[in-house]
Amino acid sequence: MAGTKVHTSADWWVTAGQSCDAARAGLDCSRTAPDLLHTLTELEGARRASTVAVGAAVEALLASGTSWDRIAAALGLPGAEAAQGATAESVAAADEAMRRRLG
Repeated sequence: MAGTKVHTSADWWVTAGQSCDAARAGLDCSRTAPDLLHTLTELEGARRASTVAVGAAVEALLASGTSWDRIAAALGLPGAEAAQGATAESVAAADEAMRRRLG
């Protein structure tokens, strides 16, 4: 496809790292009672960041030649198709994060 940007494994790992940092920060800030609404907000931010991190890690692994079967095994899934289905939302979220980060 002409004009389609191809991101490198390093691009994806940077996005994964940034998302992991964001998730970690969200979890570090989350508390339990008495401010449960604040905790909920922090945990949701961490969940979204974790979703991006998983997708970016998958993309980085694929870009560096790792097979879907190996990714499936790492995730404890029965095969490539299951891994693709299980990570589809994460990969889409990572793609959007990459577009925001690199254009």
